[in-house]
Amino acid sequence: MDVEIREVTAEEWPEYVRAEHIPFGVQLGDAEMKYQSQRFGHWNGLAAFEEGRIVGTAGDWDMRLTVPGGSDVHAPGVTAVGVLPTHRRQGLLTALMRRQLDDFRGRGEPVATLLAAESVIYGRFGYGWATTSAAAELDRVHGVFREDTAAGARFELLDKAEAAKVLPDVFEGARRLQAGQVTRPDGWWEQFLRDPEWARDEGGSELFHVVCRMGDDVGFACYRLKENWDDNIPQYRLFVNQAMGTSPPVRAALWQYLLGVDLVATVRFENLPVEEPVRWMLRDPRRLRTRTVSDFLWVRLVDVARALEGRRYRIADRLVLDVVDAFLPENEARYELDAGPDGAGCRRTNGPPDLRLSVAELGSAYLGGVSLTSLAGAGRVEELTPGALARADLVFGADVPPWCSTDF
Repeated sequence: MDVEIREVTAEEWPEYVRAEHIPFGVQLGDAEMKYQSQRFGHWNGLAAFEEGRIVGTAGDWDMRLTVPGGSDVHAPGVTAVGVLPTHRRQGLLTALMRRQLDDFRGRGEPVATLLAAESVIYGRFGYGWATTSAAAELDRVHGVFREDTAAGARFELLDKAEAAKVLPDVFEGARRLQAGQVTRPDGWWEQFLRDPEWARDEGGSELFHVVCRMGDDVGFACYRLKENWDDNIPQYRLFVNQAMGTSPPVRAALWQYLLGVDLVATVRFENLPVEEPVRWMLRDPRRLRTRTVSDFLWVRLVDVARALEGRRYRIADRLVLDVVDAFLPENEARYELDAGPDGAGCRRTNGPPDLRLSVAELGSAYLGGVSLTSLAGAGRVEELTPGALARADLVFGADVPPWCSTDF
């Protein structure tokens, strides 16, 4: 098999779009293809060509990742990854991932991120599960707060045009406060707010967009309704796609709004932080039933030293990490990390290591959401200096677990 991997051109973009949907069981109709064909340039696109036909795809959004300490690093968001079912098990995905990482290194990227369709795939390419998402459900009758959280809140429903002007700025203010969030390019917002019918659950409404203001703080929620009547009694389901704000009171007020929408029997939250604080504001917190807890954002350190220098750390300490990276051996080395709340320095060293771990485990720990002690308990991190695991957990840990709200 003679395969060429390269960037796609504008003329090849329609074929790229069609090919990247096929592995996910989607065949785009003519109207959708016409729209998607106009989106060339919204993200970078690599493709594997066999005899001039696209048989595999991998793209990346231009994004930044919020890291512990309130700063962010440039971190392309990998997307549109797939291989046609006729060309599976032929090494194409591996070749695409290697070429993409080479491109990232050439561009000077310290970190890359992605969402995994299957959690078994990307660990072998050095990506580590870094943030966790919870889906939860609450019967509206039990959505009673211990005290009123919406006092002084002002709510406004926005149409699509208004949402396109308001929501990006509100999101940008909120994402800077939460490690694990990624920026959303204009092309992302265009696709999200378009809300095509084929992307909704069967019978679901278009998205509603509500913005909440409390003094200088602001937040928004995006949700849809699914109509249901049972013997003339309304039993609607409300699905919360997004809910975020620049302060806990705004977020709590949005919850109170969502739990007060008329005709609704059940509210489903599709992506919550695993330590959602609003649970503790409910009069009966047990009624908020967590349905699933799963991986969400995966992180890959492309340049280990620059990535580790890009974030801040909870306490000051010095650690030497022996990093294994079989897929990108240019990264393999011992790294001396001088970490602290005000920043960090990192360089290669020949000194004795405190911990040995793969770059995927380092990616999992990078945002502070996965403890190195837990990974060591799974046999995935080796402690070489007594006490180093406990020290590393204090260094890398985060007071607030990382969370990502952006599907890409």
